[in-house]
Amino acid sequence: MNIMELGALGEFVGSIGVIVTLIYLAIQIRQNTAQQKQTELYSRAAAVNASATALRDARRDIYQDSELSVIWSKGMSQPEELSEIEFLKYRLMIQNTVDGIWDIHARTTVTGVSPEIWQSLGVKAVERIVATTGGRRIWEQFKSAYPEEFRDEIDRVLATNA
Repeated sequence: MNIMELGALGEFVGSIGVIVTLIYLAIQIRQNTAQQKQTELYSRAAAVNASATALRDARRDIYQDSELSVIWSKGMSQPEELSEIEFLKYRLMIQNTVDGIWDIHARTTVTGVSPEIWQSLGVKAVERIVATTGGRRIWEQFKSAYPEEFRDEIDRVLATNA
């Protein structure tokens, strides 16, 4: 074998090495892409869980405290019968709940979490809590604190539950 033949053989072996490397890189990129998609799904699920947990925690605070339970119950249907301090507590409970609803709405509109999550968690919470006499009163007083898109969505849900 002369030097030319050895050079040709070296180029051939080198080109095989390049092809093997490219195949390996393609496999790695595909695996990385699949892993990123899986991580994104887990992140979205964790975000939805965090929103649902916030709403559950707000409810737990109410049912574990008999005074708050009475305030909540009275505030939902007859907020005018609450004392000034009771109304403040009720307002803060409603605002915490609305903050949780806002979080769910933001996650579905900004991060691309399934709109079904908004329908099953957010809209239902608005219907059960904000659509009450007391909830509507608080919403009307403090809705300007929220982004316009969220306000419009809550008002749309409330209009269908008038």
